[in-house]
Parts: sequence; C-alpha cells; structure tokens
Amino acid sequence: MAMSTVSVVHSTTQPAPLWSTVGAKTEPIQEVLLNDNGKPYSKSMQHHFSTESKDFSGSSLKKLATRLHGRKVIPLGTGRPTPDFYPWESLTVRGIVPHPLGSSATGVETADYRVTKHGSTYNLSNGLNYGPTVGSPSLVRFLTEHVEIMHHPSYADWRVSLTSGSTAALEIAFRIFCNRGDTVLAEQFTYPGAIEGAKLLGLAFEGVEMDVEGLRPAALQRILREWDLSRGPKPRVLYTVPTGQNPTGATQSTERRRAIYGIAEEHDLIIIEDDPYYFLRMGVYPPNQESTAKTPHLPSYLSLDRSGRVVRLDSAAKILAPGLRTGWVTASAQIIEKFIAYQEITTVEVNGPSQLMLWSLLDQTWGHQGFSSWLDHISSAYRTRRDALLRACDQYLPRDICAWDTPEYGMFLWLRLNWARHPLLRSKLEAVEGEELLSEVAERINNNAIENGVQVTKGLLFTPNQQPNGELQFRLTFAAAPAEEFERAVKALGDAVRQEFSVTCE
Repeated sequence: MAMSTVSVVHSTTQPAPLWSTVGAKTEPIQEVLLNDNGKPYSKSMQHHFSTESKDFSGSSLKKLATRLHGRKVIPLGTGRPTPDFYPWESLTVRGIVPHPLGSSATGVETADYRVTKHGSTYNLSNGLNYGPTVGSPSLVRFLTEHVEIMHHPSYADWRVSLTSGSTAALEIAFRIFCNRGDTVLAEQFTYPGAIEGAKLLGLAFEGVEMDVEGLRPAALQRILREWDLSRGPKPRVLYTVPTGQNPTGATQSTERRRAIYGIAEEHDLIIIEDDPYYFLRMGVYPPNQESTAKTPHLPSYLSLDRSGRVVRLDSAAKILAPGLRTGWVTASAQIIEKFIAYQEITTVEVNGPSQLMLWSLLDQTWGHQGFSSWLDHISSAYRTRRDALLRACDQYLPRDICAWDTPEYGMFLWLRLNWARHPLLRSKLEAVEGEELLSEVAERINNNAIENGVQVTKGLLFTPNQQPNGELQFRLTFAAAPAEEFERAVKALGDAVRQEFSVTCE
C-alpha cells in the first residue's frame, strides 16, 4: 500500500470555481478523446440490457446541467453549498517515489504534492464538491491512458468511468445485464461478494468446473450447449476472476483466455472481467532463489475483445489502498453510459478527496512510469511473502493430507485437504451425511486453528451454495500478516489439521 500523509489547513477565504452551475453534471464520455487508429466500433449490446436498465438513462436532476451547454448562470437551482462553507484550505499528499525494478537505489524517497482550494483546473474545491459521475476529467484522462498502455483495446469506442470499488460496480453490472431469475456463470469457487450480491438481486449462480488454470473451457461449453430451458433462460453473463483468482489463486493462461472468449462469442455472453490481482505478478517459485525479472503481462479479456462484450473491473484496493473505495470500469461507450446512469442515483460519484489523492499521486507525482515502477515494487514484495509462506507450508503441513499449487499472481494460496484420509469419512464417501461431516470437519479445523492463534477461511464459503460439494479446502493469504509470523501461523494450522485427522507429529 502506498504510504502517505495528509495535512489540512482551515479555510476563511473566497469561493472557488464550481464544476458546473446547476448540479453534479456528468461530463459526456465522448469528451475523453481517443485515437481510434482505424479500429472498428463495438457491436450493439442493447439486446443484453435487462428490462430494468433498457430504458433507464440516469438522474433527471443531472440532466438539467446538460441543457446549459457551458453557459454561465446564477445557481439558484442547485442543492449544494458554496465552497465558502468548506472548512479546508489545502491538502498535501506525501507519496512514496518507487525505484525502477533492478535499480541500485536504496531507502525510501517521498515527494509532496499540495492541492489548494483555489486555482488550477482541478483543485480542493472541486474535490470537496459534487463532481462528474464518470470521475474528474483529470483522473479519468490518466486512467484512460493507463488502460491504453496496458491493454490496447482493439475497438474504437471504449471508455473508462470511475467506480466506488469493484463490488459496487459488480452490482451495477448485474442490474444492467440481468433480470430476476437469470443465472450467472462463474468459477465453481469464487468471490462471496459476487454470489451474495447476485442472490439479493434474485439471480442464481452456477459454478463452472476449474483446474489449475482456473475455469475450464470444455466445462463452460458443455453447460451452455446442454442448458435446459426449464431451469430458466440460458445464461448471458460470465463472471470471472481470471488472474490470481479469489480464492484459488489460479491464473488463466493466454490459450485458456482465448478459448473462453471464443465460447463467449459463440454463445453471445457478456464477460465481466473482475481483475484486481492482475498487477500482482510473482512468477514461478524456485525455492531458495530470489529474482528481479519481470513476469510478463498476460492479455486481459479487454485486450482480446473484438466486439465490446467485455466489462473490465479494476480496483485501487489491492495495488494502492482499499479504503480509497475507488476503482474503474472499462467497456464500450454504450455500456459505460449505463454505468454512469446507475451511479448518478446510487453512489453519485466516487469520493472526491480519494480522487484528489489518486490524481496527485498517479498523475502529478508518479506519472505512468512511476506507477509501473510501483506495481513492480509491490509485485516483488508479494513474491517475497508468497515464497516465505510456501516454505512454511513445506515445513509444517502434513503433505499426505495437504496439497497446493503455487500461485503466480495475486495474494491467495488454496489449500486442498485429502479428506478420504479422515477416519470418520473413509466409510462415508458416497453417503449423504458425508457432506454434513465435511462441513463439521471444516468448522472444527477452522475453530482449532483460531484457538492455536491463526485464522484461515473455509473453502465452502466460496461456493454458490456454501456447501463442501465433496471437497475440503481452505484459503490462505500472504497479504496481511507480518511475514516473520508465517512460520508460527502455518505450524498452528498444521497442528489443527493433524489434530482433526488424528495424525501425530513426526
């Protein structure tokens, strides 16, 4: 997480310019200039819009601002205070200046950037006021450049809009594309917030079989080709976490992504690409060996998209700070317009001070090269942490019971337990009560681990029905705990597993 300090000075001075003279005007997304370089335009996705979203175009109040056409008027109709009443004069952000990967520089360098209440195009009054729902033009411009640099979308009319984090954006995406009773396809283990959010909207979640590379194309194809319409409409949305998947840590290869995108084209699926771990690139795990080599970027679904069916969700949470509650969505203009419409009547806009902090750090302090260096820096730090956790697992977990695959991206390690070795489960492999026993075993291991001083997450929480489904797993993360405590933590977990499986320590 980027360390920073924020200082403020109280204000007693004159008012500053407003974003608009009527309300929180949404800047037309077409004003974000992109060079299409002769690229084709996206296909119409109007037929994918839900009954709710099809004719919804946003806040009627905010439409008033568009009628001014930039004219200066006296604002007697706007429901917000003058900046005279904002009790802050300036904000100073001190951010880390990251060294390029492989640099011989040592120590932590910082740089200050001061945002004042008055002057400049983007100032503190802007950040404390209602602003454009799409995001401040300065920050949206930087993120649009970032997306172009990293993903090179292959069609012309793609756009970027800020979101209040990926979970908020995901709810909007479900509302845009799904009607109550629809089924959303996803990995068989996936982010619980997606499952629970979908259920609140009356949607079903169907898990698609996975392997070490994540979602299996053959399993996805089979579900779509054999879909029984008596279960409801054929699924039109695939939700996937393709890189460093939560919870399994699996990463889809380039070939896997191309195959899944081809199936989406064949069956006319919308792909919601939730990819917060894309920039946490750790690479392979050679024991007792350090590396400063960069792990190459995999192509995102956005970069593979030819028709405008991919909705990519990015987040500041895992690469900068989760408390910013800021992310960005990239999709075709027709889809982004729907996102903006929904945000106008829900979150209204992303927190203004968070936008100011991001803009001052990313654009004014780092630039794209500095941002890239920061991503390299945290990837290296995560690699060190991952390797320390894997060494602890090698040393303290019973290998005849526990198995895992090395994650090359992200922050999660998926631990699979061979429950057939459990004395109470050997004779109940096919029995109905076996599922109940698996749940009980998972709960006991979890509770005993907590008693031993370590917390892990039961795998059944990541399934659509929150049932073991004949498997026993736990999710570990190397992102939060002090690395020097990994050995003690994994030993405590190993003791809990041995206790449950009646295994004595060697």
